[in-house]
Amino acid sequence: NKDNASDTSGTPGYMAPEVIRRRNHSFPADYFALGVMVYEFMLEDGRTSAKTDKRLDADSGKASESGFRITAEGMVHESIDFVNSLLLRDPAARLGASGIQEIKQHEWLRQVDWVRL
Repeated sequence: NKDNASDTSGTPGYMAPEVIRRRNHSFPADYFALGVMVYEFMLEDGRTSAKTDKRLDADSGKASESGFRITAEGMVHESIDFVNSLLLRDPAARLGASGIQEIKQHEWLRQVDWVRL
């Protein structure tokens, strides 16, 4: 692993905690950004990233059920779990830290035909 602690390029609202804190980071930092984007896509009011961080719990980084667009039975909890798993502060515990298959096999995305897509 190369030392990339000083590399902090990106949009602050999407930066993973390890990037903001100038610690070495890898692809899980991108998965954190994905979690922020998915969260924004699901917001009822279409808030921008500048306002999104106010909707995320500052301590846990977790999304709440209020404000999500998806209302199909069973989907809200799966989508919230997906977002929360991407927004974990610890990059080693973040969804996808062990590889992209973790993300592809998440309950919310399990029905996606990845080959066809």
